[in-house]
Amino acid sequence: MHKYNRLFFSVLLFLTACKGTSVPDGIIKQDQMASLLTEVHIVDGTMYNVLQVPDTLYKFGTGKYLTVFKKYHTDSVQFKNSFKYYSANPDKLQLIYEKITANLKLKTDSLNKINQQQIEKDTKRRADSLKKLPKKPPVQPVTTPPSVKPGTTPQHYLPFKRPKRNVNPIK
Repeated sequence: MHKYNRLFFSVLLFLTACKGTSVPDGIIKQDQMASLLTEVHIVDGTMYNVLQVPDTLYKFGTGKYLTVFKKYHTDSVQFKNSFKYYSANPDKLQLIYEKITANLKLKTDSLNKINQQQIEKDTKRRADSLKKLPKKPPVQPVTTPPSVKPGTTPQHYLPFKRPKRNVNPIK
Protein backbone atom coordinates (compact mmCIF):
# COMPACT_ATOMS: atom_id res chain seq x y z
CA MET A 1 0.00 0.00 0.00
CA HIS A 2 2.82 2.40 0.86
CA LYS A 3 4.39 1.54 -2.42
CA TYR A 4 1.32 2.76 -4.36
CA ASN A 5 1.04 5.92 -2.29
CA ARG A 6 4.68 6.80 -2.97
CA LEU A 7 4.24 6.06 -6.66
CA PHE A 8 1.07 8.15 -6.84
CA PHE A 9 2.64 11.18 -5.13
CA SER A 10 5.82 10.86 -7.20
CA VAL A 11 3.83 10.92 -10.44
CA LEU A 12 1.72 13.79 -9.13
CA LEU A 13 4.85 15.74 -8.20
CA PHE A 14 6.36 15.03 -11.61
CA LEU A 15 3.24 16.19 -13.45
CA THR A 16 2.90 19.39 -11.46
CA ALA A 17 6.58 20.21 -11.94
CA CYS A 18 6.29 19.93 -15.72
CA LYS A 19 4.80 23.06 -17.16
CA GLY A 20 3.95 23.31 -20.78
CA THR A 21 5.36 26.27 -22.66
CA SER A 22 2.45 26.39 -25.05
CA VAL A 23 -0.23 29.00 -24.66
CA PRO A 24 -3.64 27.52 -23.80
CA ASP A 25 -6.57 28.07 -26.14
CA GLY A 26 -8.61 31.23 -25.66
CA ILE A 27 -5.72 33.34 -24.39
CA ILE A 28 -5.33 36.78 -25.95
CA LYS A 29 -2.02 37.38 -27.76
CA GLN A 30 0.57 39.58 -26.07
CA ASP A 31 0.34 42.54 -28.47
CA GLN A 32 -3.44 42.59 -28.35
CA MET A 33 -3.37 42.15 -24.56
CA ALA A 34 -1.05 45.15 -24.24
CA SER A 35 -3.40 47.33 -26.30
CA LEU A 36 -6.44 46.02 -24.43
CA LEU A 37 -4.87 46.64 -21.02
CA THR A 38 -3.85 50.14 -22.15
CA GLU A 39 -7.49 50.94 -22.96
CA VAL A 40 -8.67 49.31 -19.72
CA HIS A 41 -6.25 51.44 -17.69
CA ILE A 42 -7.45 54.57 -19.49
CA VAL A 43 -11.04 53.67 -18.64
CA ASP A 44 -9.94 53.08 -15.04
CA GLY A 45 -8.46 56.58 -15.03
CA THR A 46 -11.68 58.13 -16.31
CA MET A 47 -13.64 56.28 -13.65
CA TYR A 48 -11.47 57.89 -10.99
CA ASN A 49 -13.38 61.17 -11.52
CA VAL A 50 -16.78 59.56 -10.99
CA LEU A 51 -18.32 59.58 -7.52
CA GLN A 52 -16.95 56.46 -5.84
CA VAL A 53 -20.28 54.86 -4.97
CA PRO A 54 -20.72 51.23 -6.09
CA ASP A 55 -23.94 51.88 -8.01
CA THR A 56 -22.49 54.78 -10.00
CA LEU A 57 -19.30 52.87 -10.76
CA TYR A 58 -21.39 50.01 -12.11
CA LYS A 59 -23.70 52.36 -14.00
CA PHE A 60 -20.99 54.41 -15.71
CA GLY A 61 -18.20 51.84 -15.87
CA THR A 62 -19.93 48.80 -17.35
CA GLY A 63 -20.69 50.45 -20.66
CA LYS A 64 -17.13 51.76 -21.03
CA TYR A 65 -15.56 48.39 -20.32
CA LEU A 66 -17.97 46.60 -22.66
CA THR A 67 -17.09 49.10 -25.40
CA VAL A 68 -13.39 48.35 -24.96
CA PHE A 69 -14.00 44.58 -25.02
CA LYS A 70 -16.17 44.94 -28.11
CA LYS A 71 -13.44 46.96 -29.83
CA TYR A 72 -10.96 44.12 -29.30
CA HIS A 73 -13.51 41.34 -30.08
CA THR A 74 -13.29 39.75 -26.66
CA ASP A 75 -15.36 39.45 -23.50
CA SER A 76 -14.71 39.79 -19.79
CA VAL A 77 -14.31 36.02 -19.27
CA GLN A 78 -11.62 35.71 -21.93
CA PHE A 79 -9.94 38.84 -20.56
CA LYS A 80 -9.91 37.42 -17.01
CA ASN A 81 -8.54 34.07 -18.17
CA SER A 82 -5.83 35.78 -20.21
CA PHE A 83 -4.92 38.02 -17.33
CA LYS A 84 -4.66 35.00 -15.00
CA TYR A 85 -2.41 33.26 -17.51
CA TYR A 86 -0.11 36.27 -17.89
CA SER A 87 -0.08 36.82 -14.11
CA ALA A 88 1.15 33.24 -13.71
CA ASN A 89 3.98 34.10 -16.15
CA PRO A 90 5.55 37.29 -14.75
CA ASP A 91 8.17 37.59 -17.48
CA LYS A 92 5.45 37.80 -20.14
CA LEU A 93 3.39 40.16 -18.02
CA GLN A 94 6.41 42.43 -17.56
CA LEU A 95 6.87 42.62 -21.35
CA ILE A 96 3.18 43.48 -21.72
CA TYR A 97 3.43 46.26 -19.14
CA GLU A 98 6.52 47.67 -20.83
CA LYS A 99 4.45 47.97 -24.01
CA ILE A 100 1.61 49.54 -22.01
CA THR A 101 3.99 52.10 -20.55
CA ALA A 102 5.28 52.95 -24.03
CA ASN A 103 1.70 53.26 -25.37
CA LEU A 104 0.65 55.55 -22.53
CA LYS A 105 3.77 57.67 -22.98
CA LEU A 106 2.99 58.10 -26.68
CA LYS A 107 -0.59 59.10 -25.90
CA THR A 108 0.43 61.61 -23.23
CA ASP A 109 3.12 63.07 -25.48
CA SER A 110 0.63 63.59 -28.30
CA LEU A 111 -1.89 65.14 -25.89
CA ASN A 112 0.78 67.46 -24.50
CA LYS A 113 1.74 68.49 -28.02
CA ILE A 114 -1.90 69.25 -28.91
CA ASN A 115 -2.35 71.21 -25.67
CA GLN A 116 0.82 73.21 -26.37
CA GLN A 117 -0.42 74.07 -29.87
CA GLN A 118 -3.77 75.16 -28.43
CA ILE A 119 -2.04 77.37 -25.86
CA GLU A 120 0.04 78.98 -28.61
CA LYS A 121 -3.10 79.65 -30.68
CA ASP A 122 -4.88 81.18 -27.68
CA THR A 123 -1.88 83.36 -26.86
CA LYS A 124 -1.68 84.61 -30.44
CA ARG A 125 -5.44 85.28 -30.52
CA ARG A 126 -5.24 87.27 -27.27
CA ALA A 127 -2.31 89.29 -28.53
CA ASP A 128 -4.16 90.06 -31.78
CA SER A 129 -7.31 91.08 -29.92
CA LEU A 130 -5.29 93.38 -27.64
CA LYS A 131 -3.81 95.09 -30.71
CA LYS A 132 -7.31 95.76 -32.05
CA LEU A 133 -8.42 97.61 -28.91
CA PRO A 134 -8.75 101.40 -29.37
CA LYS A 135 -5.97 103.45 -27.85
CA LYS A 136 -7.03 105.38 -24.75
CA PRO A 137 -5.19 108.43 -23.51
CA PRO A 138 -3.18 107.80 -20.38
CA VAL A 139 -5.02 108.48 -17.14
CA GLN A 140 -3.85 111.63 -15.35
CA PRO A 141 -3.11 111.19 -11.66
CA VAL A 142 -5.54 112.96 -9.35
CA THR A 143 -3.93 115.82 -7.50
CA THR A 144 -5.26 117.63 -4.46
CA PRO A 145 -6.43 121.18 -5.00
CA PRO A 146 -3.85 123.79 -4.01
CA SER A 147 -6.23 125.45 -1.52
CA VAL A 148 -6.18 122.41 0.81
CA LYS A 149 -3.31 122.49 3.26
CA PRO A 150 -1.82 119.26 4.48
CA GLY A 151 -3.19 118.23 7.86
CA THR A 152 -6.49 120.06 7.37
CA THR A 153 -9.56 118.53 5.81
CA PRO A 154 -12.34 120.53 4.23
CA GLN A 155 -15.82 120.19 5.66
CA HIS A 156 -17.14 118.07 2.78
CA TYR A 157 -14.40 115.45 3.34
CA LEU A 158 -15.52 114.70 6.91
CA PRO A 159 -17.16 111.33 7.47
CA PHE A 160 -20.92 111.17 7.16
CA LYS A 161 -22.74 111.48 10.46
CA ARG A 162 -25.66 109.16 10.86
CA PRO A 163 -28.86 110.48 12.35
CA LYS A 164 -29.84 109.12 15.72
CA ARG A 165 -32.20 106.23 15.69
CA ASN A 166 -35.70 106.62 16.92
CA VAL A 167 -35.54 105.48 20.48
CA ASN A 168 -39.28 105.25 20.93
CA PRO A 169 -40.86 102.53 18.82
CA ILE A 170 -43.94 103.24 16.81
CA LYS A 171 -47.08 102.08 18.55
